[in-house]
Amino acid sequence: MAKKKLKVLDLFAGAGGFSLGFDLVRDNNGDRVYEIVLAVENDRYACQTLKKYFSREYGNENIVLEADLTDENTHEKIIELCRDKVDVMIGGPPCQSFSLIGPRSGNGNGKNNSKYAILDKFYIEYVKLVKKLRPSFIIFENVRGIISKKDGRNRRYIDIISSDFRKLGYNFNSENGDVKTDYLILNAADYGVPQTRQRVFLIGNNLGIPNPYPERTHYDPKRVNVNPENTGGFSEYITLHQAIGDLPRVRPKITYTDIGRSWKKRIALRNRKIFNGKDRMDYHGKNFREHHQTVSKAGKRFLEFVRPYKIRYLTHHVARSQKRDDILLFRGMKQGMRAGDIFKEKGKNIRRLRKLIKYNMASFKDKYKKQSWDRPCSTVFAHLERDGNRFIHPDSRQARTFTPREAARVQSFPDYYEFEGPLTKKFRQIGNAVPPLLAMRIGERLYYMVMNARGG
Repeated sequence: MAKKKLKVLDLFAGAGGFSLGFDLVRDNNGDRVYEIVLAVENDRYACQTLKKYFSREYGNENIVLEADLTDENTHEKIIELCRDKVDVMIGGPPCQSFSLIGPRSGNGNGKNNSKYAILDKFYIEYVKLVKKLRPSFIIFENVRGIISKKDGRNRRYIDIISSDFRKLGYNFNSENGDVKTDYLILNAADYGVPQTRQRVFLIGNNLGIPNPYPERTHYDPKRVNVNPENTGGFSEYITLHQAIGDLPRVRPKITYTDIGRSWKKRIALRNRKIFNGKDRMDYHGKNFREHHQTVSKAGKRFLEFVRPYKIRYLTHHVARSQKRDDILLFRGMKQGMRAGDIFKEKGKNIRRLRKLIKYNMASFKDKYKKQSWDRPCSTVFAHLERDGNRFIHPDSRQARTFTPREAARVQSFPDYYEFEGPLTKKFRQIGNAVPPLLAMRIGERLYYMVMNARGG
């Protein structure tokens, strides 16, 4: 007899990283253990991405509800569609106002930036729906800045949110006895994602049982003395080279910014000879197979996750166009180098690089960062929509920032997952997502605990 699937409602679904992770969890027979019953999102391009996935996997794009969660009519629709159908509610409300990067509202002294103060209240929509639908489990995700963010009465938002859930009968006691807070801080790299991305998770239930804690599977060899006793049998972090080293080389076309009129014709001729990738091209099977043979066992597992079966096409591997000075800068920077290093170090080459930086570096010392092949990538975020200067490709021959497919790999999206919309909107969707591989690890542990509670 088939086991009943756990029903999942995804709020603030974005491009579907959270949903995808849960959807990928399988039992010992290889069958799905979760069913996504509804994914709610307001961004039209993200909704198109979600519809494409659910149309292919479920044969039903109506699983996606394009709607504003601050609208009471949206709540009525969700309740109508999901009443008595939700076991697990997942979601991560917009995080811009909680982020440590950029402006924040409510700083404890009563002062608010009204634009960001509105974003502070999005979590309330999540709480309202929990109250109406009473799922057995809730999983709430946000940036680490939510821990320190306070309202005008000097109360931490994370405490306000967990208190609201507690009043509805949810506990946040973790099965890991070392966790003394309501929230967990999970680093995606610890779970096989090629990215150091720390995020806060509230995982609660109203069943009166401890909450799942996904055991980490990977460790940082730069911080752990490498021997079997203190690695716990874990695998080393997945490096950027392991994650994207197979992807075809592409180069950026040159923009006309700061280019004199006499040079524009030359630049146009040069651009015609530059291969900057395609949004859809034949898959690079030979590159993949050769790269697969060179990486560690853990690297192989990651590559098999992002490419689990034969795929005919590679999508979204397109390089952004760049200013000529930026291309020269990217080519001259060493791996791991940030803009701040260029202003600290000395030497003829450094002076040359310094002249290529046109931005005021007073506030952002890491406005530029060249990623390293032998380390996980730094945290991918939605600012990629505007520029990718903190995600400069390690290969100086390519002298560019990441393509959307590279950013998606770093987030652990499989290559078959396609994003809709213009290039900038693809980057935004990818940067905002919960890494599917991390979501899958949480889903696996939650399912295991539910089965144990049921005696299954």
